[in-house]
Amino acid sequence: KPLEYTDASGKVFEGLVCYPSDLENSSSKRPAILVLHAFGGCTFFEKERAEDLAKLGYVALAADVYGKGVTGTTKEECFGIMRPLIAGDRSDLGGRLTAARNALVGLKFVDENKIGCIGYCFGGLCALDMARRNVPGLKAAVSFHGTLKPIPDAPFTGMQASIQAHNGQADTHIGKDQITGFYDEMNARKADWSYIEHGFALHAFTEPHADRMGVPGVGYQKKAADRSWKMMIGFMEDCLV
Repeated sequence: KPLEYTDASGKVFEGLVCYPSDLENSSSKRPAILVLHAFGGCTFFEKERAEDLAKLGYVALAADVYGKGVTGTTKEECFGIMRPLIAGDRSDLGGRLTAARNALVGLKFVDENKIGCIGYCFGGLCALDMARRNVPGLKAAVSFHGTLKPIPDAPFTGMQASIQAHNGQADTHIGKDQITGFYDEMNARKADWSYIEHGFALHAFTEPHADRMGVPGVGYQKKAADRSWKMMIGFMEDCLV
């Protein structure tokens, strides 16, 4: 079902919430997972991932980070929407992510103490930022080919959520300096973390439509996509169930 919500400034967002049908008339509460979108906005890809998670028994929200009706139709437009959110201390982005979390835990059948998040590309950065900000109830965050850069000038304080990050070994969009910096940050935060590189995989390796972008270094790899999804599922079972 579509789910409309607002952030602290009153900006309106609309995501898609998916959940097992037996929860409609149930008093039980389930673990829940946010699905955070790539730079193109909340598309069919993220919505299908939310449906897949619901089939596994989770409540899932394909969250909207850009705002209701805000999407880009070209690469340039998408970057234009995304860039202001990743500038500076990313506080506006943090507020939007908190709004998505609050919308999810506001559902009567969600266990607010068992929340996970997964994200793709820009959404991977979003997932890691939720963990960096110690969003209440967040137990697990998974990044798929996401930007690894820390929040500028933020102290490396402790991290409550467990972290799993997947990147392509041949991804030229995520530099080695980002990877080593991520290692240093996770260790400084004394986080429970793992980083997995998938051989020969490019940027956006999980997204079947990536080949149509025509961007050098970007492409789908089914083997890496399937393996990383299975690893994420096992990770969420360990952290949330």
